[in-house]
Amino acid sequence: MRWRQRNDWGPRALAGDEWAVLEAQIDADDLDAVENAVEELTGFMDSFREDVDGRPLVGVTDGQLSVTQHYTENRRGRRVLQVIFYATGPVGVGQPHAFDRLGSAATSLVDHLQADGIALSEIRWTERPYQKRPF
Repeated sequence: MRWRQRNDWGPRALAGDEWAVLEAQIDADDLDAVENAVEELTGFMDSFREDVDGRPLVGVTDGQLSVTQHYTENRRGRRVLQVIFYATGPVGVGQPHAFDRLGSAATSLVDHLQADGIALSEIRWTERPYQKRPF
């Protein structure tokens, strides 16, 4: 269920104007409870909406970590909650802070779900390609 942090999973080091992107597909019997737990964890963050590659990206951010969530289907066709973390380091510094933030966010999510007693079937972690930051 936990994600094991790996620095620089891309073909090169993370640039200062990029996000490291980590996706969690969460499979649970009570996805509403999972969604509420994610909202509890991110409730202090500011909302944002930006266009990325011509598509809207909507979520919350604290300036260094951004989070989006929506429902999708996993590879078996089961409905899951997809939570995507976008992390960067301080302005002008792309690493290793972004990966530390992703590790901390992933750990906080799993710990919070377990503390709330939410039964999980699976969390599938995917390290996505780096992405240019829109803000």
